[in-house]
Amino acid sequence: MRFCAALLVVSGAFILSGCTTMQDAGVSKADAAQEKPTRSSRLIKLASDIEARGDSDTALALYQQAAAVPDAKPQTLVVVADAYARAGYDEEAIKTYRLALSRSPSNGPALVGLGSAMIDTGDTEAGIRALSEGAQSVNTSKAYNRLGVAHIFAGDIESAQATFTRALALAPGDLDIEINMALAAALAQDSARAVPLAQKVAASPDAQLHHKRNIVMVYGLLGQEDVMRTSPPTGLSTKEINSLMSQAKSIRAKKTVDARARALGSMSG
Repeated sequence: MRFCAALLVVSGAFILSGCTTMQDAGVSKADAAQEKPTRSSRLIKLASDIEARGDSDTALALYQQAAAVPDAKPQTLVVVADAYARAGYDEEAIKTYRLALSRSPSNGPALVGLGSAMIDTGDTEAGIRALSEGAQSVNTSKAYNRLGVAHIFAGDIESAQATFTRALALAPGDLDIEINMALAAALAQDSARAVPLAQKVAASPDAQLHHKRNIVMVYGLLGQEDVMRTSPPTGLSTKEINSLMSQAKSIRAKKTVDARARALGSMSG
């Protein structure tokens, strides 16, 4: 499972709205070099520019050099750890987040990143602990949304909904959060909560294809396939809608909320 974002989107696999980075947690890459320029901060800037041009291998090598510099600050190390996480090197990401925490034990972005990477390696309980502390520290909607997704993967729908509610309070009307809340409710077969949220997202002019895929999954989890067949979301092919509903039917057949949640999480690629 790649826990690389804060939005559950199902199309044969989970796709998320973006990997956890310092920006998600309320810290920018520029903050890693906002003081006096150092060798590590210069390497970070160069790596970031190269990564933006699509050369991820060269960028990662430069990020590695930045982490190895003795003057590397905690926020610099988090940028490097984020790069490892984006590249799928979870163990290296965890080591680097922990190095940042050894220098700044309450570093919120490091805790959020560490929690996400730990979940990617299968240690969901420890990941949620780190994410919980990190989300409280950075207090951003993205961090809480990510934590809510982690609770879903763990099968804890009640905690997921409470966390999404907190995220939505920080970002009212956020479609990513609202559709995640709808998915969590659908897993619990709570149509009274899931359907209004799905309808609200569907009616938004800002709804994107990933939101629409999740809307299909919500109705499929609730056993309301006819709604999607009668009014299919614009932009999705019939084949894609049928595939999503088939996946939802398979998940819905699980006997418990926990089993359904874990089945949904196991679809993550």
